[in-house]
Amino acid sequence: MNTLQIAQELVRRASVNPLHDPNSTGENTVVDWLEEWGHNQKLETLREAVLPERDNISFTITNGKGPHLLLNGHTDTVSVAGMDIEPFSGEVREEKLWGRGSTDMKGPLACMLSTLLQLRERNDWKGSVTVGCVVDEETEFQGILKLIEDHKPWDFAVVGEPTRLRVIRGCKGCLRINIRVRGRAAHSSDPSQGLNAIVGMAPVLEALQGFFDEEIGQFTRPDFSPCTGSVGLVEGGSAVNIVPDECAVTIDIRTLPGQKTSETCRALENYVHARVGQREGYELIIEPPYHDSPSFETAVDHPLVQTACTLRKQDNPDTVAFGCDGSKLAAAGIPTIIFGPGNIAQAHTKDEFISLSDLEAGTDAYLALALNLLK
Repeated sequence: MNTLQIAQELVRRASVNPLHDPNSTGENTVVDWLEEWGHNQKLETLREAVLPERDNISFTITNGKGPHLLLNGHTDTVSVAGMDIEPFSGEVREEKLWGRGSTDMKGPLACMLSTLLQLRERNDWKGSVTVGCVVDEETEFQGILKLIEDHKPWDFAVVGEPTRLRVIRGCKGCLRINIRVRGRAAHSSDPSQGLNAIVGMAPVLEALQGFFDEEIGQFTRPDFSPCTGSVGLVEGGSAVNIVPDECAVTIDIRTLPGQKTSETCRALENYVHARVGQREGYELIIEPPYHDSPSFETAVDHPLVQTACTLRKQDNPDTVAFGCDGSKLAAAGIPTIIFGPGNIAQAHTKDEFISLSDLEAGTDAYLALALNLLK
């Protein structure tokens, strides 16, 4: 079974993250197929529960004593809502594989699995290679955290997010915070009897944008774009004839290596409170972060980075703004890069695809990297 055939089988099986679609049953349809595939290929196959009905699965090969390389990919995808193409057809046309997850990241994962099969047929390397297929990358990263808890350390880790096969040595972190304004409900026929929480949120939104525009960019790091923030969700009101007593917004801050979450949160609170002030009847609540995914960077001169760059004829490694499983591996002390075929601009789109040439190039690139790291 070649890379394209593996990728098609993965794409044809729905594995939408349940937090993107509450009607989804999760990743286990894909994991069931992977488990059967692993047994058919006579691979060392390990399936482990992470969340209810949502399992990690990994495959390992060993050829003598040597370093242990982890090739990491995720089996979950985002929602298929609004897609223009059949999301699970696995159709091939125009020299592309179409469908949800083809780029992010069932295509790269197929390259890793194909690489494992090719390595098994060779004897010019020493050590171990594990392909870890984890759940829940698109939301809370519970899959990679469980894999790390049960199986670290590895000597190297490669996370197969689509980077156009550019070597990425670091990514930003992600901080998500809920902010609430509470007022007082009243009948809309006499709004003077209430305190409209949506109106009360207006100066908070102004202050948040000021914090993003004026303050947050002070956090910088060589080779990274500055820290950024945005308001992503606004919720308020229960009916048009009721003065709303609560309004909530959710903000997303992309943090940098070396940036302390506690200091960022304190700066946010000070800035907003100073500009909004105390308002009679209103209550402003800035909650602790409900999501705090770390950033990471692997040193430019680390052998993993240097080997990958040399093979790709890339003068300097890059960094990216998006987060992924890589930061959790790096936080566990494992040298990590992000490196995969396909283009992140195609991920999560209404017509997601990966080119067949990218699938071929990805398999070749992973094989070359493994052989050079595991001499």
